[in-house]
Amino acid sequence: MSKKNIVQFLPYFPPHKWWLETHAEQWAKWWVKKWFWEVFNMITNFDQNYNDKEKIVFEWTIIGYREKWVENLVVPSLEIISNFPVYKVWSREYKIILRYLKSKKIGIVITRTRFFLTTFIWWVFSRKNKIRWCHIEHGSDYVKLNSAFKSAVAKIYDKIIWKWIFKKTDIIVWVSNACKDFIRREFTERKVEVLYRGVDFPKIKNYTFLTEKYSDKIIVWFVWRLYKWKNIETLIEAYRWLDKVLKNKIQLVIVWDGEDLDRLIQLDIKKDIYFTWWKSFEEALELQSQFDIHFHTSSPGWGLATTLLQAMKLWCFIIATPYEWANEVIVDEKNWILLKDDSLKEIQSSLIKSIDMLEKKKDFASVNQGVIKNKFRWEVNIEKYYKLFDY
Repeated sequence: MSKKNIVQFLPYFPPHKWWLETHAEQWAKWWVKKWFWEVFNMITNFDQNYNDKEKIVFEWTIIGYREKWVENLVVPSLEIISNFPVYKVWSREYKIILRYLKSKKIGIVITRTRFFLTTFIWWVFSRKNKIRWCHIEHGSDYVKLNSAFKSAVAKIYDKIIWKWIFKKTDIIVWVSNACKDFIRREFTERKVEVLYRGVDFPKIKNYTFLTEKYSDKIIVWFVWRLYKWKNIETLIEAYRWLDKVLKNKIQLVIVWDGEDLDRLIQLDIKKDIYFTWWKSFEEALELQSQFDIHFHTSSPGWGLATTLLQAMKLWCFIIATPYEWANEVIVDEKNWILLKDDSLKEIQSSLIKSIDMLEKKKDFASVNQGVIKNKFRWEVNIEKYYKLFDY
């Protein structure tokens, strides 16, 4: 197959802090690592600071930066509402970046996650320039906003635009079976292979802060974005109402930040939960390596939590609701505890149950190593993408 450069059009990009961003970043890194074609990431300017990086200059204008053999083109952008970015298509930089891309012989356009206007814009771009379009879908439910009315409007927009667009896409990739089932039920019956993300693990330092601070406790934790669909409030409630003897054996730690941080802190009436606030990926991973019990508390919707895969890799004892497709990687009492739902009753009873099951930690962890190796290796999955693009 002749060389065809790739452009990914992304609503956000690291260091902006969601899982879609890391998926896109790691995908691009592994693609060029395999010496396939060049990758250009078209990204919004949120959280971007590249003063110390190799800059890309075109038509006497700095338009982005190079990192790990990937070019990141930074577009001036704004958010119409929170977490809904739009490029400033009227800006000089945007038009220069488009001219730069046209000089790069792009053969594949990749968009990620329906709903974002950035995805719709680049469907138009691919069709106008007669470029093959691959859409990688991460979502496994409709978008849930902070009111029933807004969520209903979002669903109508979703159904009208994306039911039509999914029929027009050249290639669709599901990142989970849950995502595939949802999209095929609600939008299109097209049959496409599920390609899981890979998991990158940097070298972890011998970090012992938590194990020293709580040397006499079983450390239970949640890590990742503190937002309502993550259901951390229910974990806090379950911890709050444990009997005194059991509660004295446990230390609940909540890592990271998000929209719900202040509200969750207020729920900690007795101030016996340790909130770490925001941590970098490397710091969070080092903390996670010290945990005894990892809680995946999520309610229905969205995609696989990277932190769940990290917990599997790091030998943590895992308790998981079936949502965010945890039920694709967790089998109850085979490689940890899988809950029936995200209710207070289920979470509290499983927390109590896990204390007596900690001796099975090593056996469960051994099964998890096999799951990670067989399903979540970038070097294998990126080859599958290459075959998918081979035409």
